[in-house]
Amino acid sequence: MKLHMKLATVLGCLAIFGMPGLTLAQQNVVVPNAFANVPGDTNNGFPFNLGSFTSSTQRYQQVYASNQFSAISVPTFISAISFRVATDGSGSAFSSTLPSIQINLSTTSATPSSLSSTYSDNIGGNDAQVYSGALTLSSTNTGSPPNFDITITLQTPFLYDPVSGNLLMDVRNFGGGSTTQFDAINSDPSVERVWNNDVTSPTGSVDGLGLITQFTFTAVPEPTTWALIGVGSLGTGVYAWRKKQLSIKAGMAKLKK
Repeated sequence: MKLHMKLATVLGCLAIFGMPGLTLAQQNVVVPNAFANVPGDTNNGFPFNLGSFTSSTQRYQQVYASNQFSAISVPTFISAISFRVATDGSGSAFSSTLPSIQINLSTTSATPSSLSSTYSDNIGGNDAQVYSGALTLSSTNTGSPPNFDITITLQTPFLYDPVSGNLLMDVRNFGGGSTTQFDAINSDPSVERVWNNDVTSPTGSVDGLGLITQFTFTAVPEPTTWALIGVGSLGTGVYAWRKKQLSIKAGMAKLKK
């Protein structure tokens, strides 16, 4: 029966997600917007290139102003976060695996001009862990400015609605590691950061530097899509119930003999 159940589930998924109408559109948003195709004026090794600073841990928060997400008109899932190599000579092609990274996202009322030095004050009510574990990062350092090819694919996409507030990225680096310097901007009104090389500290130092970041948004399925998914799930459930009923009847028939 378990084999039949697995087969039904697989066939149900293929039937639902194999339909052309279920292709989910993706959209990239770079923050700050003005630097989508323009290099930043500085570099930033935090929170991933800690080996260059002889640090083994760090907690790093960066806030992104909601007005930079004007292209997102409805609540939409963030499925990936990307960075690019610094262009000031401090960055280069690389490939490395950081042993232990945790990334949370939340919608926050904190702004790039009011980020608190106390981490907990910046975290929004919908705080969610979107990545945890070893993290492999790399870049070919091609393009001018370099492509956003330092990509973190989120294990759990985060539903973000710019109307509800600014976006907070909260990174905990528990094991250090080395990458390269990333492209960054200093004193831009759309970003701000707070950091501390003690990952367990409740507070950090606030400054106006920030990573130039590309967010990949994946559209929330239309209502008709959710309906199809619901029908598929219902079909699988009915199949399982029917198989169970037949099994019970077969067992009772044997008892009567």
